[in-house]
Amino acid sequence: MSNYKNKKLYYSVSAALFTAIITVSTAYIKFNTGINNGYLHFGDSIIYLAACIIPAPYSLFCAALGGALADVLAGSAVWAPFTAIIKALNALVFVLVLKYKNKKDNKIMSAKSAVAGVISGFVTVFGYLIAEGLLYTFPTAWTSVPFSIIQAAGSLIIFIIAASTLDKIEFKKRFFKE
Repeated sequence: MSNYKNKKLYYSVSAALFTAIITVSTAYIKFNTGINNGYLHFGDSIIYLAACIIPAPYSLFCAALGGALADVLAGSAVWAPFTAIIKALNALVFVLVLKYKNKKDNKIMSAKSAVAGVISGFVTVFGYLIAEGLLYTFPTAWTSVPFSIIQAAGSLIIFIIAASTLDKIEFKKRFFKE
């Protein structure tokens, strides 16, 4: 990735791969909640990984597109515009929290990325609370909050496990060195 053109292509292809993984892990690896066509998934953990590995705007794009495509494929297209915004904000949290991270630090898992995961979980919970309140009613939306909390916590746990595992094999250093 020595020159700008190669780096841009590398990040574009990486974003396309992350988009596909986010879409599949959200749309097809899920558990229906039975409330307002909702479902639990752990695709957010892939969004967190993407945001730690590839820079903005690539990570924001793949988070938004992957999440929205998953809603369409899962038969919940009405949620797609809301999901696109919420998932882009999930990635943005990581981008902002990790902005001042040492560039030579090739670790995905860190105290900062864990904090970003917690904040991003709040974005998920409150983002979907607002979206569901607008689509249905706010009293109904509150019934989904426990499932959103489970999804956010589960995604953070999966992210921590995946990030720690990828760090052990020096994934970022091997494939995304600056």
